[in-house]
Amino acid sequence: MEGIGLLQMLELRLELLLSVLGSLLATLIIGFLFSRIIRRSLRRYNPLLAEATARYGSWAIYMVGILFSLELLNLKLETILVFVVLIGVLVVIGLRDILPNYFAKQIIDMYKPFNVGDWVKIEEIVGKVVEINDLYTQVVTRSHARVYIPNNLLVKHTISNLSKAGGIDVTARISVPLSRSLDDIISTIEKAISEEAREEGTGDSEIQVVSLNAKTVELEVKVRILNPQRVEDVRSRVLRKIYRALETELKG
Repeated sequence: MEGIGLLQMLELRLELLLSVLGSLLATLIIGFLFSRIIRRSLRRYNPLLAEATARYGSWAIYMVGILFSLELLNLKLETILVFVVLIGVLVVIGLRDILPNYFAKQIIDMYKPFNVGDWVKIEEIVGKVVEINDLYTQVVTRSHARVYIPNNLLVKHTISNLSKAGGIDVTARISVPLSRSLDDIISTIEKAISEEAREEGTGDSEIQVVSLNAKTVELEVKVRILNPQRVEDVRSRVLRKIYRALETELKG
């Protein structure tokens, strides 16, 4: 009788073990299929969303399957809760770099400090926003470099939206001999740079006296442009136009 009872107990234990192994195997298969289907169906629309959904969705399936398997083993509720807490801690650790960027994206969407197509200045980076996704904001600089800025950094640093500010100032300093009155020199330069300002679509220009002595005057010239990508080109053209204007005046 004792032998029969022991045999029945072993059979029950074996059935239980097979049930647990079958549950875990089914969980692995379902999680794998879910991940493959999500990646294939969403990758063409949003690769980042597809990857995140596939990864964390499959994790959720694995966790549910493991909890179900533990339930088959008739483990105590406290043991299962400890396991759930450990899984939760691991998930939070795994998402510690992703969650701040995701929530920062929601803040950007809510307050809209900039949009795709705007020219922005973030710290020392000046460029055009070409994409805003859940993790990064992509900016193309004036030198055509593509910069990926984590969204959580954008909510921590000062952002200057150059497009909404009406453009960016192009500055140039020049030293001019005082061969005639200062007002005549400034008037000649104003005529030269006003044309450039109108061509750039703003019409805004400014001339400031930086220093002055008996022989020369140092001036700072500012022209506001709408396209920050043309800063160096406009600065070069402004200097050439000023040189030609002053040269013409001297010859005249």
